[in-house]
Amino acid sequence: MRERWDAVVVGGGAMGTAAAWALARRGGSTLLLERFRIGHDRGSSHGATRIFRLSYHHPDYVRMAMAARGRWRGLEAAAGEDLLHTTGGLDVGPGAATAAAALRGAGVPFVWVPGEDAAERWPGLSFRPDEEILFQADAGVVLAERAVLAMARAARAAGAEIREETPAEAVLPQGDGVEVRTAFGPVRAAVAVVTAGAWMPGLIVSTAVVGVPLEVTREQVTYFQQAAPSALPTLIDWAGSGDPAPARYAVPDPTSPGAVKLGEHRAGPVVDPDARTFQADPEATRRVEAWAARRFSGLRPTGSETCLYATTPDEDFVLDRVGPVVVGSACSGHGFKFAPLIGECLAALALGETPPVSLDRFRASRPSLAPTK
Repeated sequence: MRERWDAVVVGGGAMGTAAAWALARRGGSTLLLERFRIGHDRGSSHGATRIFRLSYHHPDYVRMAMAARGRWRGLEAAAGEDLLHTTGGLDVGPGAATAAAALRGAGVPFVWVPGEDAAERWPGLSFRPDEEILFQADAGVVLAERAVLAMARAARAAGAEIREETPAEAVLPQGDGVEVRTAFGPVRAAVAVVTAGAWMPGLIVSTAVVGVPLEVTREQVTYFQQAAPSALPTLIDWAGSGDPAPARYAVPDPTSPGAVKLGEHRAGPVVDPDARTFQADPEATRRVEAWAARRFSGLRPTGSETCLYATTPDEDFVLDRVGPVVVGSACSGHGFKFAPLIGECLAALALGETPPVSLDRFRASRPSLAPTK
């Protein structure tokens, strides 16, 4: 077993496998530690699908999504399989105008579609005639489970070692590098990239060099089947200011005609990732079924599953380096679409390179993350 590595990545979900792949491609010795198995269902990266969209609340994210799209295509070429399917995407509700401004600011085309025309174009969806819906043609669906496995394979092929069922217990700056303590003994490296998702808070606190306030919540999605399968875009139904209902979203499964996933954004309770239940919340299921009845036609629920969010107070990511520790908290319920790009950003931070996109808004020291007095 190697005692000293150039880089150790802690956490093998979407961000960790992407970071390990990016680091290994650069030629250094790279170790990835995963507390469970790659592709497990206990965190934030499992499930068949995730939304890919350019539509966002700020041009920074729009530009990042555009940069990520090319990297998804690069992963597809490396993996030899289709992972990003273009379906087009819809935004409806108050957030659609904000998304339009961000798209316009980044120079990305979109169109407004009257509700009556949208209902005719996508007969599986229901809109009021007076609704204005934003349509962005480049949106689509990432095959999430396949993508994580593909990035892990690509990391191994590039020379990374992956140790599954090896939970990290502490990440400690030491001398000219870092020591990651595990049940199987310490691992030493020049730099650690921590991408542990819901398990991030305990590990980051152990470094004594950086604090990242994260709220870990148990979220839920429900799967449906169309009675008459028809092409569906992705859909985000934004809640208005003062509306107690959360934003809701729908993701079709390109590999299974008529299958679609519906969920609520940040609607679940705060949990301990090691003690939470995997059982579906009947009330959350009822809320999503009620939304499905309003926005869709002929949907039949087929089951629910849970996942974890690890969310910062401002919902922006934390992508930063403090001493020998790189923090990659890139979820907040919306990070998956950026995974191969974020992997490159984390690798750049680890190696002292310039990241491919500006990370100014993702600093660990930003005022919105400061402890309240």
